[in-house]
Amino acid sequence: MLQLVTFDLDNTLWETESVVAAAEQTLLVWLARQAPLFAQRLDAEARKALRREVLERDPELRHRVTALRVAVLEHGLRKAGYPVEEAQELALAGFQVFLDARHAVELFPHAEALLADLASRYALATISNGNADVRRLGLAKYFQAIVSADEVGISKPQPEPFLAALQRVGVEPGRALHVGDHPQDDIFGAQGVGMHSLWFNRLGSDWPDLPRPDGEVRCLGEIAGWIERYKPS
Repeated sequence: MLQLVTFDLDNTLWETESVVAAAEQTLLVWLARQAPLFAQRLDAEARKALRREVLERDPELRHRVTALRVAVLEHGLRKAGYPVEEAQELALAGFQVFLDARHAVELFPHAEALLADLASRYALATISNGNADVRRLGLAKYFQAIVSADEVGISKPQPEPFLAALQRVGVEPGRALHVGDHPQDDIFGAQGVGMHSLWFNRLGSDWPDLPRPDGEVRCLGEIAGWIERYKPS
């Protein structure tokens, strides 16, 4: 019998790419006012190279998106000519501008109704590689555990984020179901620790060459019914 349902966030409870793109544009507008040398001295190609340059110097940052974004901003500001202390201050302030805009998400249809329904019958948790925070979105009341790669220090599909959620709620993997959109990060990762898995395939994509999930849905409104019918082995 299932006791815990864990959810990925980005592209599972809301669409992410357009929100992040808009947040990055909001940040660029802010930088043009607050740090004009950034735009004047770094063209689009130079800005694209910043992330690669930071990761070459510190590969472990790929697991911590918040620290990575701050480091990329600071690196760019330093390259644009700002002194160390000012670059650090601007990077932190700029990241907050980005983060505020990054939370301007629109929940997929049925998302909050699903969470409210499931929270009345199961423990719920989030497991995310991103830096969206359900506490900022008024959704924390549904979750007993909130796990992010930023906090754990390593990202899905590695086992640590999944194990952290299981440990915090106190549930064995065989009594937990993970719901997510990413075949490798979510489904393969959950399978690796012995959890059940449900693929949220909103776009109707083909399944890749990986072990198949226990189930697949196209709409969040299908999940509660699928769980009721599912008989874990």
